[in-house]
Amino acid sequence: MNGRACQRKQRGPGNRLFAGPVLMGIAFCCSCAAPEIQVGQEVSVDFPSNWSASTDSFEGSFEQGWLSDFDDPILPLLVAEALAHNHDLAASAARLQAVWSNVRETGADRLPQVSGNYSGSRRQRTSTGGFVISSNRSNSFNVSLDLSWELDLWGRLRNRRGAAYADWEAADADQRGARLSLAAQTAKAWFTTIQSELEVRLLEKTLASFENNLTVIQEQFERGLSPALDLRLTRANVAATRSTTEAQRRRQQSNVRTLEVMLGRYPANRLATIERLPTIMRAVPAGIPSELINRRTDLVAAERRLTAADHRLRESRKLLLPSIRLTAGGGTSSAEFADLLDSTFKVWNLASGVSQPLFQGRRIRAGIKRSDANRVAAMESFSQTALNAFREVETALGAEHYLAQEESDLRIAAEESTAAEDLAWNRYQSGLTGIITVLESQRRSLTAQRSFIQISNERLQNRVGLYLALGGDYLPAGPGNPN
Repeated sequence: MNGRACQRKQRGPGNRLFAGPVLMGIAFCCSCAAPEIQVGQEVSVDFPSNWSASTDSFEGSFEQGWLSDFDDPILPLLVAEALAHNHDLAASAARLQAVWSNVRETGADRLPQVSGNYSGSRRQRTSTGGFVISSNRSNSFNVSLDLSWELDLWGRLRNRRGAAYADWEAADADQRGARLSLAAQTAKAWFTTIQSELEVRLLEKTLASFENNLTVIQEQFERGLSPALDLRLTRANVAATRSTTEAQRRRQQSNVRTLEVMLGRYPANRLATIERLPTIMRAVPAGIPSELINRRTDLVAAERRLTAADHRLRESRKLLLPSIRLTAGGGTSSAEFADLLDSTFKVWNLASGVSQPLFQGRRIRAGIKRSDANRVAAMESFSQTALNAFREVETALGAEHYLAQEESDLRIAAEESTAAEDLAWNRYQSGLTGIITVLESQRRSLTAQRSFIQISNERLQNRVGLYLALGGDYLPAGPGNPN
């Protein structure tokens, strides 16, 4: 409070009552040795200039957004639907509003608190003397205002509001992270749904082929051209494939319903899929700056919670300092209600008080230790969050090369196994090989084709995980990079 403000406050009828205690309180507080407000050691997590996992070179623009990395026009529509209708995300947004209300409520502590009171009464006295009855009536109406204001000389209330605001910033980061996570989980669920549908189609096609082979072997057995062993082994192969197909249909329907709930739809198993897995349009560029990780919402939230813990530690230590509270009361009274409304409001009481904690059973000291421990916990949580973020990015980057190579190898394995299956069946019909070779070639062909579908989806999942680990696209969000 500056000198002019003090002079303005000292004017008026309550000057003598107000000025003395306040000035004495300020002098007393300033003479007290305030505890040194310090925070713990700073977070020391070294950020590398680039990533240790190698990346392929890529020349091109990174400004299309991460959804455009996949050759799939339906994916952006599904993500937009999930962001608009997902109930968990809506609940998270409502909780964010509740946290903001807490910020405003905490900020109100720094403002004067004013309350008003109104009262009215009527008194009547009656006396009797012989046959004469006299009555006296009197009305009384009162209006008063009470004001209370704690001077935030040491910034304790400011620290309290700063902690609440940092909590809101952390919650806001969590909300933005929930949106990105929902978009990523929607993409992953969509790819998994397509994979399960492709596997169902593959199994149905394979089952139809096996059943045709069974028909041929059944006819040959009836003519005495195939032994009973071939027939039984083929029947077992058909039954096992039919069971696998039914199990895959069950998983496919479960995946569809999971995605429908994620989109905010009723899980009716009516979502249609496409006939292929999307392709990845871009390679991972070389030299991705590690500073991109700073935009990760979980890292931002952890840093904001550390800031909130700092504010609370400062607030708890400032409880040892004296506090100054100003109180004032004013009002007016009238015998008539109309006069009460027209009367001038008069200040009739103005006071101040200084309080200094002396002994509270170590409650304040215990609160300081608790706040200090909470700050250390927030600092360690931030450090662990940063290390986990680096691990996720490094893991996703390192998997890019291996998954691409696995996909290439499994494509060759699927093609060769399918050709070997056809060759084995032709040789069986010519009597050049046994049924065991045919069944083994069929098993290998089906396994290779399913593995190729699965690795293609796993590569898509890893690319989505990379974007999630980086907090978005390869470049920070900008005018041309909304994602």
